[in-house]
Amino acid sequence: MLFLGPRMGGIALSNRLLLGALALAWLLAGVAQAQDASAPNLRVLFRLPVLLDGRVLHFEAMELRPRGPGPFPLAVIAHGTPGTEDKRRQYTVDSYTPQALEFARRGFVALAFLRRGYGTSEGGYAESNGVCGRMSYASAGAESARDLIEAIRAMADRPYVDQRRVLVVGQSAGGFAALALSQAPPQGVLGIVDFAGGRGYFPDRNAVCEPEKLIEAVRGYGLHARLPSLWLYAENDKSFPPTLAKQMLQAYLAGGGRAEFLAMPPFGDDGHLLFAMGIEQWRAPVDDFLRRLGLPTLPASPLAATPPNARGKTEEAFRKYAASPLPNKAFALSARGAYAWKAGTRSVETAKSEALALCEKHGATCAIAHAVRDFDDQ
Repeated sequence: MLFLGPRMGGIALSNRLLLGALALAWLLAGVAQAQDASAPNLRVLFRLPVLLDGRVLHFEAMELRPRGPGPFPLAVIAHGTPGTEDKRRQYTVDSYTPQALEFARRGFVALAFLRRGYGTSEGGYAESNGVCGRMSYASAGAESARDLIEAIRAMADRPYVDQRRVLVVGQSAGGFAALALSQAPPQGVLGIVDFAGGRGYFPDRNAVCEPEKLIEAVRGYGLHARLPSLWLYAENDKSFPPTLAKQMLQAYLAGGGRAEFLAMPPFGDDGHLLFAMGIEQWRAPVDDFLRRLGLPTLPASPLAATPPNARGKTEEAFRKYAASPLPNKAFALSARGAYAWKAGTRSVETAKSEALALCEKHGATCAIAHAVRDFDDQ
């Protein structure tokens, strides 16, 4: 993500302005170095060994966790599913870094992993819904839940994980898997956050195939579910619109499940992307739910001080930069107010270099005014 400030043009700076720019560069470089000197979190990309059907399988996995010995509560993120094998194999676990970071910022060990048949995870794809006319939603969700349960058990043995405090967070098919897991959760799971949970949406039909079977599967999950759950569905979710979501909710409650439903405002062109791209929108309701479970919430953080020479539109841009939930970001600024910022890069060094290049594109002399390194890779 980038934003550019006023165009500088090609006019040479006077000696006075040049000295001012150099002084600003020296000052701001020192500020930036102090601000990103040590990342509060660690990110680890690894292979998670799980036991399924008497075999050890290795899942593509990523954890983002606070520094220190812990133990920290565990948040497990369950992903959605595309419709084809090629797309499933294109999944990469590090694409969930922004969402995992949100929970690490709260003090969780955040685990994102890919289930059987996705990315480089071992094991054949086991969660097919079937075909229209013969849909089998309940069994598909149960297979996804098996992977979730075994991943939780595998993580519980780690000394920095508090196995008594576990949260399951699922999106789309992952949210549906979390509801399936609620029937017989591993010990220590305290609650579920379901972002647009469901299965069976076919883009070519622009509809869920046999929605009555999807509703009935959710009713069955609710029969034995006793975990508290938070359901978040955007009003413009193209896969599972509020009318269908509320039918699933009523079925789940009728079966005996515990759920709080939040109809979220429309998000972008398709509210189904709320979990992936609408972090700022779901922070507050998720924190309210975590607070009721006795789990950690996002700590108040001091606002980043507006850098020298940031006025008007530049100051407004800096506020947007400071509020961005994306990791690894940097804000570049010139003596005359040109600016650019970059966020969501693989490293803060990349963010700095790209922000500087953008800021200096039109002849400005820029320096890094602020930078944040949210995590170090281990």
